[in-house]
This record gives sequence, C-alpha cells and structure tokens, in this order.
Amino acid sequence: MMAEVLGISTQSFDRWRAAELSRPDAVERRGRPSEVPEKARQLIRQTYLDHFKQWGPTILAGWVKREGIGTWSPSTIDLVISDLKDEKDKAPEPERLEVTAPMVMWSEDGTGFIDRGKKRELLVVQDEYSRFKTNYRLVDGPATAEDVASYLEKAFTEHGVPLVLKHDGGKIFHADIIRKLLDKWGVTDLTSPRYWPGYNGKCERAMRDIKSYERAMRKAGIRGSLQSRLDRTFADLNEERPRPVLKGRTAREAFESEPPPLPNRADFRIEVDIVKDVYRRLARSRNEEESAGRRAVEEVLLWYGLLVTNAELSTNSVAEK
Repeated sequence: MMAEVLGISTQSFDRWRAAELSRPDAVERRGRPSEVPEKARQLIRQTYLDHFKQWGPTILAGWVKREGIGTWSPSTIDLVISDLKDEKDKAPEPERLEVTAPMVMWSEDGTGFIDRGKKRELLVVQDEYSRFKTNYRLVDGPATAEDVASYLEKAFTEHGVPLVLKHDGGKIFHADIIRKLLDKWGVTDLTSPRYWPGYNGKCERAMRDIKSYERAMRKAGIRGSLQSRLDRTFADLNEERPRPVLKGRTAREAFESEPPPLPNRADFRIEVDIVKDVYRRLARSRNEEESAGRRAVEEVLLWYGLLVTNAELSTNSVAEK
C-alpha cells in the first residue's frame, strides 16, 4: 500500500525500506537531520492536514516508522510541517487586581519554622493595601482552628475589622469556630483559587520577606529566641521599611491613612450572595461553580471602586481568566 502511495513498485519500496533499516544510524541519528524523500514528505504533510494539525512531530515520527515509510526524528519531521502550522495566539496578559484602600481586605497565611527541634507555625494576617501586619503569632505547629480564631479576633479588636478576609481555603477555615467568628464580625471570606499562589501574591511575598530577614539575623550572629528575632523582623516590615509602591511610606503609615467609607457589611454580604447565585446558575463546569464565590466578591468590590484591575501598582493578586 505504501509503495502505491509513494508511486514506486513493491520491489523498489522493499529494497528502499531494507536499506533504511540496515543503516547503523536507523534507530538514533545524530548530527544534521537526514533529508526526507519528496514522496514521504508529501505523505507526512497530507497526514498532518488530514488530522487537523493535531498530530505533532513526535506522533508523526512514530507513525511513519509504524507504517514502514522511514525513520526520522521529531525535529526532522517538524521541519517538514513547519510552514503548515498555525500561528500561535499570544497568551493574554493576566488580569491584575489591586485593592484601593486600607481595611477593605486582609489576607491570612502561615509558614513553618523549626525552633530548637520543635515544629512551629507562624500565623500572619496583613492588610492587602498597606502590607501592614495586623497581627502575628508563633504557635506549636501545625496551627489549630482555635489558634487561628484567637489571633484573628485579637487583630479585629486592636485594628478594626476588614470587609473581606482572603485565605487559602484550608480545612481550618471550614471549622465551626472560624465560621462563627467571621459571622460575628460580619467579615466576608474570599478563598484563593487552588493551585494559584499568585492570587495571594502579597502574602506569599510577606512570608518570603519574614523568613529572609530572620535568616539574615541568624547569619549576622544575632542571639536570642526565634520569637525575639520575629519581633524585630515585624518591627522592620511594619514600622521602619519605606515602601516605594506606597510612595515612600511605611506599612503603618499607609494603613493609618484615611480610608474611604466602606459599604454596610450586611448589604455587602447580601450583594455578594446575589452575584454568587448568578455565577453558579451560569456555571458550565465544576471549576466555574467552585469559583463563583470568589468572583462574586471581586465583582462587588469592583462596583464599589474598592478593587481595580490592571493597576499600575505592584501585584495584589492575579485573577484567573
């Protein structure tokens, strides 16, 4: 059959195939790619088109070998079909979201330490606009729901209550004590997308800064407990370090700047629930259904001007398309 397609006699095809297979480099050829005969070249190209350009060079290389047409590397096959490939669409720029004022959104996260052979977890909650750490606590790791609820409530009591709390959606945030705490204070929770660490970019960066500063202190020979080094670290990050993105202000100075009037909490939660219900009814997949709550919070914040897209400021979060 292949002889007919190539336009040669069966005997000629058998001789050609035997010669190809007898070559010492028939299995693995090195150096410059071998030239593909014109008949085989046309067959490869037509097969590529017949399969709607979905058979790539690796599949085509396996196919020609399977059909007894010849043995060529994927890179050689790629040269044969290169002019037939569609031009790849440029990937869209990610949509960047930025909170516009303090107290709109806080983010919560934790990171692990080993302290004199013991596992410890550092809990951190920070204001998304200013990067001000409204509370931190070093606990025996891993942290419990009671640990998280206690330190969040202290932050609410000392610094006020954010409109939204962003978190990673871990099981702790499904605990009854956490749900009751957020309901008590009227806080809307926002769950980061799974496998999308960039969405919680500022908090991720904060954790790197904390670990970097604490590690640098140890390298500099600063003695004392882990807690004392963390206290010094947070003093730097909150009180001393000028932030270019905050126009030279410290995190505390930006946090204590005058925030715009925030919407009524009860009304905000009702609006989020309405939009979430719409997104769920329009969902075409499980992923869209699961993300309905997050997208609803973003949408309502955008309505109020408390969140902007593609801001010229540093990344707060990167939204899924």
